[in-house]
Amino acid sequence: MQKIRTALSALLFFGCVLLLAGCASLSTSISQFEKGDYVASVKSTISYLDEKYKKAGYDDSDERNGIRERFRIIESSYESTLLHAADREYDKKIAAYSALLQIRTLLASRSYYAKYTDLPERYPERVLRENLAGQYYLKATAAAAVKDNRQAAIGFAAAADTFQVYGPYKDAAKLAEKYKFAADNQDAGEFYKQGQDLVARNQQRSRAMYRDAGQAFYNAYTVYRDHGAYKDAQTLADKYRTMGTVVLQVSSNEPGSDITRSVLALFDLGFTRFQYQSGGAADLGMYLNTSYLYYPPKVRQYVEAVSENVDVKNQDGTTAVRTYRFNRRVVVEENSMQISLDLSVTRVPNLDLRYNEVAESRRTTISYYGDVPGNGRYGYRTEGYLMDRDQLWQAAQAQLINRLNSDNRIRMIQDDIRNF
Repeated sequence: MQKIRTALSALLFFGCVLLLAGCASLSTSISQFEKGDYVASVKSTISYLDEKYKKAGYDDSDERNGIRERFRIIESSYESTLLHAADREYDKKIAAYSALLQIRTLLASRSYYAKYTDLPERYPERVLRENLAGQYYLKATAAAAVKDNRQAAIGFAAAADTFQVYGPYKDAAKLAEKYKFAADNQDAGEFYKQGQDLVARNQQRSRAMYRDAGQAFYNAYTVYRDHGAYKDAQTLADKYRTMGTVVLQVSSNEPGSDITRSVLALFDLGFTRFQYQSGGAADLGMYLNTSYLYYPPKVRQYVEAVSENVDVKNQDGTTAVRTYRFNRRVVVEENSMQISLDLSVTRVPNLDLRYNEVAESRRTTISYYGDVPGNGRYGYRTEGYLMDRDQLWQAAQAQLINRLNSDNRIRMIQDDIRNF
C-alpha cells in the first residue's frame, strides 16, 4: 500500500510540474505581448500550443479567445505601421514586413493555426517577401542617390536574398555587385591614402607609425580582395609591418627553459622579434638569469605527554574514572624550492628586476603510543602533502609567472615596446 501511495504521489507531482510549465509558457507569452515584444510572444504561444496539441482531446476553450485577441492586436499593430509610415520610412516598413514574415512562417507550419488567426491566408509568403524586398530596394536606391555606396550594396543584397526563393528580384543582385565594388574601391582608396600619409609623416621613423601604415595598406588589400589586388597594397602592408618590427636582443642562461619562454611570451606583442645571437641590430636588450635552490626534506619531531580521563564500568555495575597516560609523537617533514629570476632591460633608464619565489610543502605525521584509550580517537594520521622536487619546481614556476603577469613594471616595458 505504501508503495502505491508513493507512486501516486510521484505521478501527481509530475503532472503538477507539467501543468505549471505550460502555464509559465503562456504567461511568458502574455508578458512579452504586454512589453510589445510581439514576435517573441507569438513564439512562446506556439511553443505552448505545440505541447498542448500533443495530447489527445486537448480543449482550448478557456484560452482560445485570449490567444485570438492577442494575435489580432499584434497583426493590427504591424498593419497600422505599414499604413501610416511615410514613404521614406523604410526601416519601419522593413521591420513590420520582417515581423509579419516571421510570424507567418511560424504559424503556417502548424495544423491548428486556423483556430486562432487567418494571417497565413491574408499574407501569402511570396507577397510578404516581395513587399519586404521592395522596401530594401527602395532604401538602397535612396542610399545610391546620396553616394552611400556601402549602404546601397547592403540594401540591394538584402532585396535579392529576401526574394531569392522565388527567383531574382528585379536587378537587385546586379546592383548589389555594382555598389559593393564601388564601396570596396572607395574604402580601399581611403585606406591606401591613409597608409601613404602615415609614411610621409613618419620623419622620426617610428616603428609604431610604420605598423599603423602597414595596417592601413593591409586594410586596403583585404577590403578589395574580392575583386583582385588593389595596386601594391599587399606588398606595402608586408613592407611596413616588417619595418615596424621591434627587435629584442635576448641573453639567457637557460634559453630553452619554460621560464625563459614564459618571460618572452609577455613581450611577444605580435610585432616583436627575438634574436639570441649578437651581431644584428636590436632595439632593446633583455637579459635573463634564472637560478634554483632546492631544500630537501628536513625532519623534526617531538613527543608530548598526553592524558585523558575516561569513564569505565566496573564488574559490579558502578562507574569509575580511569586516567590514561600516553604519548603523542609528531613528525614534521618540510621541503621547498626557490626560483630566482633576474631580468634586465636596456631602456632609458635601464630597468633591473629581481623576483624570488618559494614553493613549500609540509607533511605532519601524528601517532600515539603507551597506554592509549581504545576509543578510536588516537589513531595514526597524516596532515598535508610532501611534494617531490619536480612538483615544487612546477609550483614555484607558476607563482613566478603569476607575479610577472601582475607586475606593473612589465606593463611599462610592454608600453615602451609599443611606442618604439
